[in-house]
Amino acid sequence: MNNKLNKVKQFFKKEGFYVILFVCLCAVATVAAITAGRNNNKNSEEDKVALEQTEKEVVTQPEKPENALQVKEELEPVPTVKNNDTAAVSSQTKVSFKNPVEGTLGRAYSEDPVYWATTKSYKNHLAMDVKAAEGSAVVAVSAGVVKKVDANTEGTYVEIDHQNGLTTIYGNLKEQVLVKAGDKVTAGQEIGAVGKTTNLAYEEYGDYLHFQVLQDGKEVDPAKYVSYKK
Repeated sequence: MNNKLNKVKQFFKKEGFYVILFVCLCAVATVAAITAGRNNNKNSEEDKVALEQTEKEVVTQPEKPENALQVKEELEPVPTVKNNDTAAVSSQTKVSFKNPVEGTLGRAYSEDPVYWATTKSYKNHLAMDVKAAEGSAVVAVSAGVVKKVDANTEGTYVEIDHQNGLTTIYGNLKEQVLVKAGDKVTAGQEIGAVGKTTNLAYEEYGDYLHFQVLQDGKEVDPAKYVSYKK
């Protein structure tokens, strides 16, 4: 028994350094393994978070159709309207009127009955009477085509179609007008002169041009298109 103990003591005396070294190495290896395990767990968590973030981005990224390029190639470019083109379109839809004769306002347009001194009566006036001297030149207010040259109670008159549903009528003209049905006229072109051909009694303002504007066949106030001082 004592011999065994002695052998053990001698072994540790002789080999003790290596035993201690071995134990230390084991301890170091154990610590390293634990640390590596923790790092692996941390890396796994970070990888998991990164993967979830990537999946979210993939889900929110809008899908492109497989034929996106083909659709893009098939779409035709929308033509750009230049300023000149816009002006051309506007000129087709908006009519600019010149005054038909030089003068002043004799009687304004009125849908309500107004008093007429010569007949001592009330009636509406769906036109504008422009006070102007007999023989004053009468011009087309805008470009158009002469529809009719005729006479009625308002005297000799010329009717012009300006397209866009607009028509103008110039009454109480001299019988010798300068245009005929079918003629094309330009804005400001002379078509006749103020006359005394009306069958109606003259009001106090004397000689005048009877001027009417129709929109789609219905009388409208000429003051929307021309302007005269009273």
